Amino acid sequence: MSAGPDVLDPEAPVLSGVGSLFTDGTWLWRQDLPYYLGTYHVTLPRDFLTHVRKARYRVPAVPETRLLEILTRDLGIAVD
Repeated sequence: MSAGPDVLDPEAPVLSGVGSLFTDGTWLWRQDLPYYLGTYHVTLPRDFLTHVRKARYRVPAVPETRLLEILTRDLGIAVD
């Protein structure tokens, strides 16, 4: 877990968890997403909201193979 600036207000206090990511295998979001929702009332993509509702607001276990695919293909992180 790392700390970093508020991307919408650089003068705001430093946030924790900015480097931490969550996924349900389809969508990827940062740990600080709830902060932005609560502080700035940002709007989430309609497709994301539909997906979350269909999953009944539960994040499923994601197979390790999918996690590795997200790391390498989607995020461009080499895994040795």
